[in-house]
Amino acid sequence: MELTRRNFLKYLGIAAAAGTVQGKIALDLLRPVPSQATTESNVIYKAGVCGICGMNCAMKGKVVDGVLIKLEGNELDQQSGGSLCAKGNAGINILYNPDRLKYPMVRTNPEKGIGVDPKWKRISWEEAFDLAAQKLSEIKEQYGGKAIAWFGGHKGTDFLKAIGSPNDFCHHSTCDTVREVACEVMLGTSAYIPDFAETDYILSFGWDQFGKAKNAWARLMAKALDRGAKLVVFDPRLSPTASKAQEWYPVVPGTDHALVLAMLNVIISEKLYDAEYVAKYTTGFDKLAEEVRKYSPEWAAELTGVPAADIVRIAREFAAAKSAVIPCHKREAAQVHPNGMALVQGMIALMAITGNFERRGGAMFRKKAKLNKVSPPEEAPGLETTIRVDGADRLPILLECGHAVYQSIADAILEEKPYPLKAAIIYKQGLFSMPNPAKFVEAFKKLFIININIQPDEMALLADLVLPDVTYMESATVSVRKYHALYPQIAVSEPMVKPMYETKSRSTIIREIAKRMGIDQYLNPSGSSVRDQQLSLYGLTQKDVIAQGGVISPEGTEVKYKDLTKLSTPSGKIELYATRLAEHGYNPLPTHRDEWILPKPKAGEFYLVTTRFATHRHAQMQNYRWVHEIYPENYVSINKKTAAILGIADGEEVIVESPYGQIKIKAKLTEAIRPDTVCIPHGYGHWSKYLSNAYSKGANDGDLAPARSIEETLEMDPVAGSNNDCHLLVKVRKA
Repeated sequence: MELTRRNFLKYLGIAAAAGTVQGKIALDLLRPVPSQATTESNVIYKAGVCGICGMNCAMKGKVVDGVLIKLEGNELDQQSGGSLCAKGNAGINILYNPDRLKYPMVRTNPEKGIGVDPKWKRISWEEAFDLAAQKLSEIKEQYGGKAIAWFGGHKGTDFLKAIGSPNDFCHHSTCDTVREVACEVMLGTSAYIPDFAETDYILSFGWDQFGKAKNAWARLMAKALDRGAKLVVFDPRLSPTASKAQEWYPVVPGTDHALVLAMLNVIISEKLYDAEYVAKYTTGFDKLAEEVRKYSPEWAAELTGVPAADIVRIAREFAAAKSAVIPCHKREAAQVHPNGMALVQGMIALMAITGNFERRGGAMFRKKAKLNKVSPPEEAPGLETTIRVDGADRLPILLECGHAVYQSIADAILEEKPYPLKAAIIYKQGLFSMPNPAKFVEAFKKLFIININIQPDEMALLADLVLPDVTYMESATVSVRKYHALYPQIAVSEPMVKPMYETKSRSTIIREIAKRMGIDQYLNPSGSSVRDQQLSLYGLTQKDVIAQGGVISPEGTEVKYKDLTKLSTPSGKIELYATRLAEHGYNPLPTHRDEWILPKPKAGEFYLVTTRFATHRHAQMQNYRWVHEIYPENYVSINKKTAAILGIADGEEVIVESPYGQIKIKAKLTEAIRPDTVCIPHGYGHWSKYLSNAYSKGANDGDLAPARSIEETLEMDPVAGSNNDCHLLVKVRKA
């Protein structure tokens, strides 16, 4: 039987009636299955927090006879607002996916590479823990703790400190470090919240949450548009967000910063800014005004393709709006070209000089709830060195934000510079999160890899030891609201079902390895007592919060406002002239450099942009049935007129080639993209045969991206260390 959302409940009833546990969903699942005649007395609801994306929406799980049959939003949560996006609803597919990793396995085939069978052997957890501890201890003894790295979400920070390694790697330099660094130096925080609930005017520079589906933002933005808010989108393609806009401008890729600089010019030269607000809450206005004088709307029009008259009009409208906001979040125009830092600096400056920070309908600061800190029993001895394999120590602002230069790691491993890396623990970080993955495969051949994972993806196939993780529906957490937090709020989750198969949590896995290495005293405590200790600041336990519906607002639900004279910046104010950047020798103002602009494409060449399907989380969900049925594969979008010139038909396979690699992919012809631009949705092209749905479907846009060395990165983006994935031209031809 094919598992679809429609027949899911029907299947459960049939299996029970037959007295057996059959079909894909119940493969190896020795659990009671609810009967078709389920009554409300058999139904219980569990408090949950979605673990698919960083929004971590609070939710509820409907459980019947020990089986989770439905996920629902929690109406108490200011982020989810009582609803879940398509990804959140599909979480059940993660829990009950038949391809899921079920028990520890060790590699028996010494050969590694793309398409190579690891010839896994099932082992016990004791054997797995012993092997992991033995190998890591041997490496630490011979090469030092610095020869061991952690990949994935900063979830191994305490373990790295315990062994003395500085090599904590995350993917943010291919994601959103530019936004975070710009916000940190100008606002003293890593992000701001677009308050769509009250806004009157929205400017978008490639921002597409209708397409990427951060649930809270898409939901609130839709309501804003329904009540008449104006949306203006600058994007090379007619994205789902652009399709909702009153005005869409297919801007030349990599030139968005010029629009912002010109708008600043108009607003300042015409004295449309909020002078009282600027004087009270910002610093550096005079220096900003002097810098942007040279960036006229006519200059910007020449670069961007947006008419000068429209630039002037939109700037005036933005300044005159009662409230206005420019959302910014991950892999948009702000991240993929070397102009990104200037773009975000300019976006922040636009909102600041028009008085739109800490104003309803503008950009709000996160109001994160506090938790009691829980520390390790003993302080770790300290790092062996502050020099990192990825070179992040050479980017001081980036390092202060806690992130890595992700793209440079492959070269560093291959060249053993600045020192050899010998082992890596890789946690929920897929190979497709890495640009130019073929280069990373060659690098990973040199390492002993421990992969803590849920599904048998490409990273698992490269690992020496595979350790099956629990899902977020089988575990508990305390989650502080941050993505749409207008007031402090905390959500709590409990296990909705018992852990399936032989899976264990990441914290349990690492602690057992650390025990055998004799360093567990340096790890952060975990478990229910720790969650209770975190919540004890409010005189509550985890059970208390669950009894209150799974979500609490400890300071009430009134919107909290931050004092804009007490920010975590050197001046305490919004810094239009970022003094932290100046201190490190970087440009403290939004600016322009000619080398940021790509040459115009020749015949057969194109600008490249990428996107994600709203139903998928990066490259993680292509194997999950419900969302796979919606988008089973990706494609390259090409303008119809351009395709006709190249002789390419709709649905025909084409070759897309960059200086770093090439892919074969089907073409989708459309009028909703610039004639000189192509777009490829991310997350496809999986080559793990153990992913029964995703295997060989579509192509990986990452095969076209550079994995820039630390030297190249420092030359292109010495502040945020962005990989600038799309700062290149590609060629397209018939396959």
